[in-house]
Amino acid sequence: MKNLEKIKLIATDLDGTFLNSESEISDYNKKVLQYLMNEGVEIILSTGRPFNGMQRYKDMINNDNYSIVFNGAIIADTNGKFVYNRVIDEASSRAVADLVNKYKVYLHVYSGNKYIVSEPDFYYERYIEKENITDTIIGLDNVDDFEFSKMVFIGEREELLRLQSYIMSNFNVHTSFSHTNFLEVLANGINKGSALKWLCDKKGIKREEIIAFGDNYNDIEMIEYAGVGVAMDNAEEDVKKKADYVCLSNDENGVGEFLNKFLNLKIII
Repeated sequence: MKNLEKIKLIATDLDGTFLNSESEISDYNKKVLQYLMNEGVEIILSTGRPFNGMQRYKDMINNDNYSIVFNGAIIADTNGKFVYNRVIDEASSRAVADLVNKYKVYLHVYSGNKYIVSEPDFYYERYIEKENITDTIIGLDNVDDFEFSKMVFIGEREELLRLQSYIMSNFNVHTSFSHTNFLEVLANGINKGSALKWLCDKKGIKREEIIAFGDNYNDIEMIEYAGVGVAMDNAEEDVKKKADYVCLSNDENGVGEFLNKFLNLKIII
């Protein structure tokens, strides 16, 4: 248990962590985070989503802080302006994109606010609605015109594991799974943890003053960087092994419950 005055910032993943299985913020989690913000604690939402896809959650808790999006490739201010943007080097991004023709996968590419897909697949149709994306491009014919913030290969797990092995053996990039069927590619050394470190260095916040929550492989570096790293009960086992604590699941108000008890807030819902 820690005293509240020793914690200056809380970073949390969204899907599978701060959000429940219905992709909503529970009243409990909302109340706890708003209480902490009123006490001067900074809240950073850290997600693989684009800014447009997470903005409504930021607004729901009245949070005007920075947001980590695209799994750490971009940090946006409260208005969506990029203050940090780390793109995949051009040679690697083009060569990795070409692998869509050699494996049974689909490819989604994020270039800032632009969304490019190899072809309109099942996930694409759901994603543009879920993430409030309007600037889309179908086909990879003109990808040379864009810088890649994040690439996502979508397919069966075994095929993605083979693809990941090839990419890691041949390219100097960062890969991680954000979902069983999503293999994400970022610039080398870029992840949620590196983005959180950059932001906290700018703010003068030490890692021991940070609590971070996550559930999947793309949260590991952030959990490891924070002084207090917390995995959800529904997290991947490898994530739990990296965490300092395991809290209740995302459907049991895990984030709010942990903070309420760990910081001795005594909030009664």
